[in-house]
Amino acid sequence: MNNYTTIDAEYPDLESYKHNLKLLSQIDFSKSTYDEIYNTFHDFALTIPMIGAKLKTVNGINGHRLYRARLSKTIAEGEDLSLIQTFSFPPPTVCKSNQRANIKFKSVFYCADEAFPAIKECGVEDGDEGYLSVWEINGSRDLHYANCFPEILPKSNTWEEFGRFHYNFLIESQSKKDKNLLQHKIALRNLVTHKFMKEQKPYYLSSMLANEYLYENNADLIMYPSAQTFQEYTNFAIHPNVVSEHIKCYKIFKFKVLKQGAKQVKFNFKSIGHIENDRINWRKPTDEDGIELGFRKE
Repeated sequence: MNNYTTIDAEYPDLESYKHNLKLLSQIDFSKSTYDEIYNTFHDFALTIPMIGAKLKTVNGINGHRLYRARLSKTIAEGEDLSLIQTFSFPPPTVCKSNQRANIKFKSVFYCADEAFPAIKECGVEDGDEGYLSVWEINGSRDLHYANCFPEILPKSNTWEEFGRFHYNFLIESQSKKDKNLLQHKIALRNLVTHKFMKEQKPYYLSSMLANEYLYENNADLIMYPSAQTFQEYTNFAIHPNVVSEHIKCYKIFKFKVLKQGAKQVKFNFKSIGHIENDRINWRKPTDEDGIELGFRKE
């Protein structure tokens, strides 16, 4: 990845720097342009940290499944349910507001590493109907990722070692470069990971950072914990071109939520769409379809 740079001598003492980061978190950006948010971030934080590496595809994550949910009430009347694109990333023209990992009028593909967090993250309510699409990574090259995990995640999170690895890597690499700035870099990393987990709408800082990672740098995807599931699962924000070239839709489930709790959701599968010859063919669901997703029948 291309590196953002700053002059180390510009860093103030640690307490002043931490104070600057705190001030940055409290700024009201409601009347600020994107460039103003970007410049203000650099004024206070001095740099945008690149915290990531590559995911190997061949003999690596190829075949790994990702899950994306879309509620029926968000599907416009003119949209075609026979098109895979309807369940993929939205066109930029409909992205009219910032989300956690995209600025307005920039599209990303939001998904999760399991079905449960994908459904929870789409803002589902009891009685809602929606579509859960299952996608498989089929990359022809390794994928660059930006890692926005904190140092510690629940052990149940499949990707929890990534947060620990990148935290330790920062300590090791910065200690070799300039140990005096280690705590500065840790404080900045903590700010970034916190924003991707906890920032509230309209996501001024996390959306700006995500846009820099995905559109202005060469990250293919961003990984961050699912706040809706107490960080036990992982969310992904993926550049649309990467989805088109390296991720393939496997099948689509139509569901109706009956009741949801903090750590589980009860719903019915209404139909299953299989992808055959690049077409969606719908059929009635079976018990095996739910078992495949890890759900149990009651």
